Amino acid sequence: MKIGVIGFGRLGKLLVRNISQDASVAVFDINIDTDLVSSMGAKSVCLEEVCKSKILILCVPISKISEVANQIKDHITPDTLIIDVCSVKVYPMEELTKRLPENIQILGTHPMFGPDSAAKSLYGCKIVLCPERVSDKVLKDIQGYLESHGLKVIVSTAHEHDEQIAQTLILTHTIGRTLMDMNSMEMEIDTKGYRRLLKILETVENDSVQLFNDMNKYNPYAKKMRSSLSHSLSKVLASVEE
Repeated sequence: MKIGVIGFGRLGKLLVRNISQDASVAVFDINIDTDLVSSMGAKSVCLEEVCKSKILILCVPISKISEVANQIKDHITPDTLIIDVCSVKVYPMEELTKRLPENIQILGTHPMFGPDSAAKSLYGCKIVLCPERVSDKVLKDIQGYLESHGLKVIVSTAHEHDEQIAQTLILTHTIGRTLMDMNSMEMEIDTKGYRRLLKILETVENDSVQLFNDMNKYNPYAKKMRSSLSHSLSKVLASVEE
């Protein structure tokens, strides 16, 4: 089966490297290293060509989903399965459903791993599937494929995903960005607790500011999390200043 990938960033490279072991993979990106694509066992193609794939994975920033949907809508064929990998789900599912033809299947996914955490293997990593407009058979086949490669599959609605991810991923990134702004670093006189805290930096320091901003802008539950964090921090700080 031919699988297409639009977007060859850090996550796109990770997915292409793994998927090309099982399928013929075509990749499109505006700025792409064709030699690197070839070294991963894939092929660099134009937008029209990648849209001929029966499975098309969109590895693009959250803020680019609507733009990419408009670019591909006239090139994809009926029953094509469109998969996104955004770290929010409500917004991209709404945009893809609104902009793509009704005969196109849509599956939201969120790989709960990245180039750093899954550098050696995907085994044991989590991935969330949010069925939007996809047949039971296709969903079952995708889930079976992922589980056969050792991934833990979680099936969820887009809203359930975004509500929980605001309390886990976005909270973690917010704390990590705060530590980066404070120039937190390893020190000779420290504690195990502090060293564990610095581990958060390993999670966020290689991710872009755009990802952080997009997660906060497009997740409908992010503002509530930020308000809760701000309120609790203010309350804790006030308790020691009395």
